Amino acid sequence: MAEEHKSTNYARLALGAGLLAAAAVSVAVFVPRRRLAFVTEPLAGLVKLPVAAAVTAWAMSLWAQATAPQAPVFDDLRPFDEF
Repeated sequence: MAEEHKSTNYARLALGAGLLAAAAVSVAVFVPRRRLAFVTEPLAGLVKLPVAAAVTAWAMSLWAQATAPQAPVFDDLRPFDEF
């Protein structure tokens, strides 16, 4: 049961990554470089702030917790299943 749930999460992860990749490619292909530079110029200043480093560290700690090895989970620990 836990295996099926895990594969569903991987499918969602793959779907999300595919959607993000498709969006990035479409922006790179269809948006002119000058317009993209004009739009992203204010965002370049935000990256240099210490808050950006703190948010990145927080997101990396969440990723480390989510991908850490865990003990297997068994849901069938009923007290009388030998009957």
